[in-house]
Amino acid sequence: MSWGGAEFSDELAEDSHFVGKASSSVAFFASSGDDGAGASWPASSPNVIGVGGTSLELASSGTLIAESAWSGSGGGVSAYEKEPAWQTAYKISKANGMRAIPDVSYDADPASGYPVYLTTGTGSKAKGSWNTVGGTSAGSPQWAAIQALGGTAALDKFYTDKASTSTLKFFRDITSGSNGTCKYYCDARKRYDYVTGLGSPQTTRF
Repeated sequence: MSWGGAEFSDELAEDSHFVGKASSSVAFFASSGDDGAGASWPASSPNVIGVGGTSLELASSGTLIAESAWSGSGGGVSAYEKEPAWQTAYKISKANGMRAIPDVSYDADPASGYPVYLTTGTGSKAKGSWNTVGGTSAGSPQWAAIQALGGTAALDKFYTDKASTSTLKFFRDITSGSNGTCKYYCDARKRYDYVTGLGSPQTTRF
């Protein structure tokens, strides 16, 4: 789901649309937002996998040099959703019993984004031109593709895999970058953070 919006008091009733899906062979992914720190729904639903954003630094050959938190990545603590069991077991700091967002991350910075060929348009975005796009709206469907390839992506597995001694097989831990000035809640760090979650994927098998 490449969409989302501000949380609202009735969102818990809407979570039922995703019940039983995030920990089965069918998973819902939602972008965490492109406006920096702050929780959004449906990424905040405990039945949805929230996808935050990173920025890539690439060599001229295209190989990865570094990956950091993207300044536009949404994330934070839900005002309404209670902390799910798999986050409680992982012991996320400063969640205070509420749902932490996002769960995972993916490249979202337009500067290191994705080329799109336009079949219609005018001016600088004319038909036949290439444009580079980004946003967590791009990361969410790519995580859905990972689920389609591996068939094992699920919220409970993510947190178990991250806590295991084999964590580097599953996630690249993003430890630098920020999405705002809210200090702890805005800065990337080891283990889990409110900008990139558990990190970026290293596999299609979780």
